[in-house]
Amino acid sequence: MDPRAQRVDADQGPTLDIAAYCRRVEEHLTQVNEGHLVRIVGQGFELVRRWAATGVPLSVVCRGISARADRHRARRVKRPLRIEFCEGDVASLYDEWRRAVGVGSLAGDAVGADAAVREEAAAAETDGPRARRPSLAKHIDRAIERLARLGGRLDWPESLQRAVQTALDSLTVIRDAAKTRGSDRDALAERLRVVDADLLRIARAALDAAAREAVRAEAVENLSAYRARMDPAAWEASVDRSIDALVRERFLLPTIDPDA
Repeated sequence: MDPRAQRVDADQGPTLDIAAYCRRVEEHLTQVNEGHLVRIVGQGFELVRRWAATGVPLSVVCRGISARADRHRARRVKRPLRIEFCEGDVASLYDEWRRAVGVGSLAGDAVGADAAVREEAAAAETDGPRARRPSLAKHIDRAIERLARLGGRLDWPESLQRAVQTALDSLTVIRDAAKTRGSDRDALAERLRVVDADLLRIARAALDAAAREAVRAEAVENLSAYRARMDPAAWEASVDRSIDALVRERFLLPTIDPDA
């Protein structure tokens, strides 16, 4: 039996199998370390246990590990990546995920709260100052670049291919006026939100029945720790936003809404 095995209630929601959660995180850490197994024990296990108890979705944890691993490899560091060094990336992505799906923090949320671990990681591998939020023009440029790369996806349904091209054409027009401020900027941001919503709507419709069912099941699983504290309307709204986030990730679509 895994010595890490224990079960906890996340905010009085479904009981979580910590050992299973930890094993899945460990498997992904091994994958990004190119097969080198780094056991999650001690301080690392406490960090993962907090993620599980707080309700951090495994998909968010894995994306955080992958993001950290990319920078780890870029530095050509020979030692394998440890889970402790992924704390900041997971915390940042978790905050983004909560905003995207419309949920607040759980009572006693401890994600990213261990300052000693963060300071140790920062001292060992400095990432530099956090980048400032890009301007509206730069935000549009990034979205245009991502959409341009997706333009050749012939394996996609024709409806989605057309939607990507339509979004790209719209952003090209909006980009010409993107350096405005005040009420003009607000109007441009609203136009971007419309483009974003239209693209997501068509992307969701492009999924077949099995894929739609799988995406909804994953959205429900990701939000399960929050269900006990949400009324039915708020729950369904968060599930819907979580589905949008998963569809965006599945098709590698950019976030066109500048305030998302």
